[in-house]
Amino acid sequence: MPDKELARFITINENGDLFFDPEGPPIHDQLQIEEIQNNLKLTEKFSLVTSLYDEEYLVESFDHPLHIIAVEFKDKKVYLQSKQNVLFMADNKRWSVDEWDRFNGLTTSGAPFVLTEKGQDQLFTLADEYDDEGFVAKGEYIATPPYFIETPQIEAGKYWSDVYTTETNPHWNLNQPAESFKDMLQRIKLPKCRILVLGCGEGHDAALFAEAGHVVTAVDFSKEGIARGKEKYAHLQNNLYFHEMNMFHIPPEWNHSFDVVIEHACFCAIPPDQRNEMVRLWRRMLHEEGQLMGNFFTMDKRSGPPFGATEWELRKRLQNHFHFLFWGRWRQSLPRRQGRELFVLAKKKK
Repeated sequence: MPDKELARFITINENGDLFFDPEGPPIHDQLQIEEIQNNLKLTEKFSLVTSLYDEEYLVESFDHPLHIIAVEFKDKKVYLQSKQNVLFMADNKRWSVDEWDRFNGLTTSGAPFVLTEKGQDQLFTLADEYDDEGFVAKGEYIATPPYFIETPQIEAGKYWSDVYTTETNPHWNLNQPAESFKDMLQRIKLPKCRILVLGCGEGHDAALFAEAGHVVTAVDFSKEGIARGKEKYAHLQNNLYFHEMNMFHIPPEWNHSFDVVIEHACFCAIPPDQRNEMVRLWRRMLHEEGQLMGNFFTMDKRSGPPFGATEWELRKRLQNHFHFLFWGRWRQSLPRRQGRELFVLAKKKK
């Protein structure tokens, strides 16, 4: 079923509880839970979907949707028990370990899972042996590589410029600002601000804020992206300033110069091992009362760009640096992004 027809949602919170309405009570009907969990799968676009009574649902999961509390090894297979006591079999070729040493993977039915502390302790107890690269279950070696798959070529500006020149419209380019920014700009009613947009591409988001009267600095290390932005938005040259630059090489003179930093499709495009550095960069660019406004992609996607992220990961990286003013899934996304966007407004911690 096309994304645009999926108007129903199921939410899974950080504890693995399921909700039809995130503001309402959790789902308690065991038959419903079993059907929902058994039908979980990732689409080709890495949206998480399920079905219940033959109706399709988009799933908004704070973490990986299946929280595994128990494991069992049998006949070179790993069996999993979710928090709701639904049983699954792990795909032995799809295990991985995240930056926080949490074991995760996919079931044979294609549903993402994460082992709880209890489940992980049990796995270590049952394993014949284990090391930093994997574990042995009843004689079967199961590799647990890092969650994210390295793609070193994306660290060069030439990679991104080449995409611009070989694709008429690169896949990340909406040719318009993010829907969340268009909506929230009207709600938040920012006073005239100094705004920084990192990884600006052709500058659609930057132009939105400049057209609203803000003074906007837009940075990207793609020569082609910057050239297109300058051409498209030449009429905003008095308050929209483009800079071809690697954002991690921004000079210290820019420190603490901005009221708002905008994030959209940049966090997901950089190598994931640079994400903490990016969070520190946001803080460095903002003055002491500054705010981060972000439109993040939430999806189980190990390769990239774009690389996926869970809300759990985003909170983990941000919580020591920012106070959260607003945190919520964006349900008015464009069809191709529906179910995979999170809007965050956060204030820099002192």
